[in-house]
Amino acid sequence: MNYGKWGGRLPILNYCASNFLFFVLRWRKQTRFALNGRRRTHMKNLAPVGSVDESRAALEKYLGEGIDKLNIGGGPKNLSGFVNIDFVRHTSVAREIVANILNLSFVPDRSISHVHSNHVIEHLSELQIREQFAQYSRILIPNGLLTFRCPNALGVCYGFFLEPQIEGERDEFIRLGFPNQEDIANPADRWMNKDIYGLFHWLYGDVGNPENEHLTLVTPSKVNRWINEFGFDLVKISDPEAVNIVVVARKSGV
Repeated sequence: MNYGKWGGRLPILNYCASNFLFFVLRWRKQTRFALNGRRRTHMKNLAPVGSVDESRAALEKYLGEGIDKLNIGGGPKNLSGFVNIDFVRHTSVAREIVANILNLSFVPDRSISHVHSNHVIEHLSELQIREQFAQYSRILIPNGLLTFRCPNALGVCYGFFLEPQIEGERDEFIRLGFPNQEDIANPADRWMNKDIYGLFHWLYGDVGNPENEHLTLVTPSKVNRWINEFGFDLVKISDPEAVNIVVVARKSGV
């Protein structure tokens, strides 16, 4: 049987529709540079990223107050007991360091008890994700907690063709350390079902927009590989069919 782009019951229609959709995606990626001028204009209104020394001094102040949890790329969410690390200042956040999350060199080794992120790593390249995990391993204390949530490329495809599965066991994830103020198990996340825009948005984000493009399709097998590679023990992960991957892990106690 002949599979591939000429396969299916309507091979020519399938070929034309599929190639058109991916042509649009490629075109938007190629025109992302045209958006840079608009992005620079927008960035003028944002707080400048501080120097490494300024970030280090701010973090030392929080650590001195006993606040040793980081919310990486936390945006406007004000999680209790966490310090936001973000490149934009948010007036709604009580504790925030304006810094580039790709450079955590200002965070001392083994100084953080909990690192958290929500819908952040998919916006990084796979190389950058691996570098992030290496940094998390460096800055966490032994048995320190790592929690994160991101779109599940496999689960999104499952939800598009079949029935969207929302990540379950919210109470158990929270009991294990996932921040209870976070958005988790949101019923509204079912909207990609039979919705071609929803499918592509969940997989690729806003293609061509440097601020909201998904650079990596994250799957449970990739997450397990990163967890093992960088010295973490997986405590709990959401079901493989869930539209989001939710993880609770701990740094190996060495």
